[in-house]
Amino acid sequence: MKLETKEEIKEVMAQCYLSTKTSAQILFSESFTRQFAPKTDEIFYALDNDELQKVVIKAPRGWGKSSILNIAYAGKKALFREKKFIVPISTTSTKAVLESENLKRELISNTLIRKIFGNIKTGNAESTGIDTSFSKEMWSINGETLILPRGAGQQIRGIRWGKIRPDLIAVDDLEDPEAVLSKEQREKLKHWFFADVLNSIDRSSKTWKIVYIDTLKHEDALLADLMNDPSWYHIDIDLCDDELRSNWPEFMSDADIKALYESFRQQGLLDVFAREYRGQPIAREDAVFRQEYFRYYSESDETFNKRLQNLESVVIIDPAKTTKVSSDNSAIVGIGIDVELPRVYIRDVDAGMMHPDDIYNRAFAMADRLGARTIGYEVTSLNEFITYPITTHMLKCGKFYTLVELKDRGKKKENRIAMLNPLYRLGYIYHNKNVTQGLESQLLAFPKSKRDDIMDAVAYVVEMLELGERYFAPDASMEGEAPSEDEFAGLEKEYEPAIKNWRAA
Repeated sequence: MKLETKEEIKEVMAQCYLSTKTSAQILFSESFTRQFAPKTDEIFYALDNDELQKVVIKAPRGWGKSSILNIAYAGKKALFREKKFIVPISTTSTKAVLESENLKRELISNTLIRKIFGNIKTGNAESTGIDTSFSKEMWSINGETLILPRGAGQQIRGIRWGKIRPDLIAVDDLEDPEAVLSKEQREKLKHWFFADVLNSIDRSSKTWKIVYIDTLKHEDALLADLMNDPSWYHIDIDLCDDELRSNWPEFMSDADIKALYESFRQQGLLDVFAREYRGQPIAREDAVFRQEYFRYYSESDETFNKRLQNLESVVIIDPAKTTKVSSDNSAIVGIGIDVELPRVYIRDVDAGMMHPDDIYNRAFAMADRLGARTIGYEVTSLNEFITYPITTHMLKCGKFYTLVELKDRGKKKENRIAMLNPLYRLGYIYHNKNVTQGLESQLLAFPKSKRDDIMDAVAYVVEMLELGERYFAPDASMEGEAPSEDEFAGLEKEYEPAIKNWRAA
């Protein structure tokens, strides 16, 4: 950016002073070469709102969250002298020092910053009681803002710069991927964070701010605890939604994410994908649904097509739980049932925000596509809002299906979904892997999934089977072949003769 006049410089300074995002785009443009994702605005809002003193951000890798916090935000606060004592904290002191050195290098070498703010002087800072012989371990900006990088577990409580205590603590990627696997190490880190880090600030002041930003590495991680703490302002960003639609196409397209998902599925690591890119904190050993339970088929499989005439397909609708249906997600699933094998095929899934007429039209289209003559729909709390309209719409379209009302019958949603577990464990449910990514995402995160519309719709298959009196035939491969007459004859020789006249007189 070329700034020729003082008026232009003043205008740029005013814009940057008010906005970290603008500072990133103008002052630190070389560090931010990609267009920001729309969801990143949530981060900028929290950073620039001084009333939010404790902010925790859960975001996937690759979103530039470290640069936003340690370069754009910390740099802006230092340049405009809004903060006097900045403490970048990371997994190790080496990593924290590296982040602070990146900021120092940016402040010293950035041509635009030098033109606007003049030469930035950095050097050792005194009056702290800390060894200042190495400027990397602690340094100041123009002698007015102290930068003190710290690693996990290092001293921070009780440190002052003159009379000033830390007023900006920027915690980035604090938890080590290996150490977080140890309960003892997790507890040790949490104790240090709550006892030392949170007590290093001057609580009588209203000018301090603590920003904690990380990727979820364990369901019992410090990040997970802070995300559940109401005293912190929370930001939760995913790489994609349940249907693998990208939240930042400029970074990764839908196709890129689907390819990434498929690579994790091939390695049996969908739980890792869910944690690293979706931020879903589910322990593998405690998960109700696991990837190894998922079996797959293809609509083009010869075996499947040979059994197609034995298949009874149904469509199940889980509408949004509000009279304003388009304000929440609805789900439509097509399910094929083969009671003889026995197998339940998840043949098609359609989920998203839909208006009522969209739900009906898309459900009818799925039914026609799969040859289903029965449509079940959940009526819990929505009876009068769906039964009459769907019947009317069906007749208006000249279509005729058997409509089945599905009710929770006193079961909580979580319990209803959990009833799918034995069907999965027994290997009865098969996924059409071309359409079930959203279902798998929700199942792997259960019961902490952000959405449950697809798996709730699938869970109603149990009620559909019961209402239709469809029961699985005995599995000969599991029960074994029927015993022969010779085997019965052998029993007479092995055991004593039966007692005669055993009834009491």
